[in-house]
Formats: sequence, C-alpha cells, structure tokens
Amino acid sequence: MKDFNKLRLKHHGDKEKLWEILQEECRFKTAKKLPETLKNPDFVFPSLAVAEMATSDAVADVHVSMITEGESVLDMTCGLGIDAFHLARKASTVTTVEIDHESFEAALHNSATAANGNVTVVEADSIKWLEKNNKKFDVIFIDPARRDSVGRHFALKDCQPDVTAALPLLLSRCKRLIIKCSPMLSIDAAAKELGVDCDVTIIGTAKECKEVVFILPGSLSESDEPEQNGNKTNTHTRTIKSVTIGHPDFEYTSAADREAELEFANPQPGGYLYEPYPSVMKGGGYRALAQRFGIGKLHPNTHLYYSPTVIENFPGERFRIADIIPSSKQAYRDFAKQYPKINVATRNFPLSAPELVKKLRVKEGGENMVFGTTVTNGDKVLVVTDMGV
Repeated sequence: MKDFNKLRLKHHGDKEKLWEILQEECRFKTAKKLPETLKNPDFVFPSLAVAEMATSDAVADVHVSMITEGESVLDMTCGLGIDAFHLARKASTVTTVEIDHESFEAALHNSATAANGNVTVVEADSIKWLEKNNKKFDVIFIDPARRDSVGRHFALKDCQPDVTAALPLLLSRCKRLIIKCSPMLSIDAAAKELGVDCDVTIIGTAKECKEVVFILPGSLSESDEPEQNGNKTNTHTRTIKSVTIGHPDFEYTSAADREAELEFANPQPGGYLYEPYPSVMKGGGYRALAQRFGIGKLHPNTHLYYSPTVIENFPGERFRIADIIPSSKQAYRDFAKQYPKINVATRNFPLSAPELVKKLRVKEGGENMVFGTTVTNGDKVLVVTDMGV
C-alpha cells in the first residue's frame, strides 16, 4: 500500500502532482464501495472527505428502485453525485444542486461522462435555489449533511439543510419526497419530527444497517405538471421495508405488525436459530416477521427466532443448533474443553460478548457460534450453533 501522506509531502507545492495523488488515493479507498463508478477512468473526486462520505454504488441502486421510469428528479445534496448519476439511468431528467464549489466543479465534470446527458448540475444553496424559482418535480431526493465542525448529528433539525423547517416548501414542489437519514436515527423520533405520514425503507448489508429513508407523498395534485411528465404517483400506504443488499427484502405495514399474533418457541438441538439482518432489526417488525415465516421468537426481548425445520428466504442468518447449555458457573468452567475456539455473541443476556468470551475462556473464530441469550421462560442459556448452514 502506498503512503499517500508521504507522497504529498514529497510533492508539496506541485498542484498537478497533488491532484494525481488525491485521485489515486480516493480510487484506492473507494474501490470496494464504488466498483461500478470507478469503471469510468475520467471520474474525478473533489476531496478525500467527499469520497469517504459518498453513497456506495449498491445503495444508490436501491435509491433508483424508489423512482419510476421517466420521472423528473431533483437531488438537493449532490456531494460526489453517485445518487444523481445512478438516478439518471431511470429518470427523464435529474437536476442536482451542490453548495460547495469544488464538489460542484467535480460533479460538473463527471456529469459529462458519468451520466446519460440528462443531468444538470447547479451551484447553489439548494433551499434558496428552490425558493427563488417555481420548478416542480416528480421526486425530490435529499440527503442532509450529518457532520459539521461540531460533530455528528442524528436529529433531522440538526442536519443541513434542516428538512423539518423546509418541509412545506419541499412537499409543495414534488409528488414524492425522499429523505435519506442516518442509520442511528430513531425512526419514531424522526417520524414525529416530520409530522407527516410516510413510508420507511431501511437499507443495509448482512452485517450493518447503512441508512434509514423516509418517503413522503408530496402535495402536488395530479393536475400539476412537474418539469418532465412522469407516471402518476399512487396514494401512499404506510409501510416499512427492510432492504438487505443481495438478500431477500422484508416488507410489512405497521398495522399488520400490531395485529400479528406472536408465537414463542424454545430452541432445541437439531433445529435452526434465525437472526434477522440489521435492516430488519432496525425496522422492528418482530411480530409480523414471526407470523410471515411461521417461526417462534425465543423471548419478547430476544430478537432471535427458532424453527425445527429450514425456512427459505428468511431475511437473516440461519444457524443449525448443536447444543443448548444452561448458563451456570460450572458451564462456564467446562465450556472451553469442548469448544476451545468459537465465535461468541450475546442477545438479551446479562453479559456482553467480550465479557462472555472472558468467562468461557475461549478463543474467537472457527465454524461454530455460541449465543448467550434468554429463552421463553426467562432462563439464560448458551446456544451453540453451526455457522453457514
């Protein structure tokens, strides 16, 4: 691996060389995140910070699925432009606004080679720009900045731009408003901030939740025409959709979750333990999930499920149960004799995973995983499983 800081020191004062070093470093650090974008040899980065904060190609593709073919889109927070350029493949037109001059220039350059000729890049404060004109769109997409000189923010009113203050303006200029938010955001708190009935899409990978997206119906009537005519937008129903990239989605309504009857089950050796993906866990539709797949939850506060048989297309990890060991001092003393090397996790358990590792005196790794957890009757147990089944 190249030492980019050393290279910058070596070529200090040489603007052309420093620009080349910046591009090489950005490409190196975003290689996994932007494999599709980086197929374009002419794509440029304005700064390392913008590169690191950019949406991944995979997540941008999920955003594309939220619009209809031929719709007009306003992206109010361009940044590196990944979302704008992906959306342009399906939209009739994309107007993207950027307040930072260097990011604007990079996006302007990239729009000539990374899009379909239907992207317009504007340098402006996006809220002020929208206030000064009467443009209307099928979809407005906005990703408020969550970092500044003070630190990281999670409440919508603390991000820039403040969508809560600008909400009447935004809704008056579109048929659908898409707000991208932090995965740390409380969905209930954000919905209360917005004060508008909306759908929620949670996007993640098998290992982590990436973002929470709110989709609000705009106030444009069907007779109002946006900049480019798009398909008519259907009336919104309140749904929660968990998207795990490369895996099955899970979608339900909040009403269906409230009405679902929750069954409980005690895990047994030979059966299967199921753990929802992070995006599913973030959505919180535990009752709907159990009913949809006909599986039992281990405990009201244990977000693990059990089935004696294999469940296909479950939106989460599956583990075959090898052993169930009641939690006790004796069990802790003897555990490493049988499982000297094992992965360790805790779910609704009095010890954290590192604390349990210490108690069990094991080395982490191998093909097995033990879950320290609480089952239906309140007992604490160690569920030993085989991974990857």
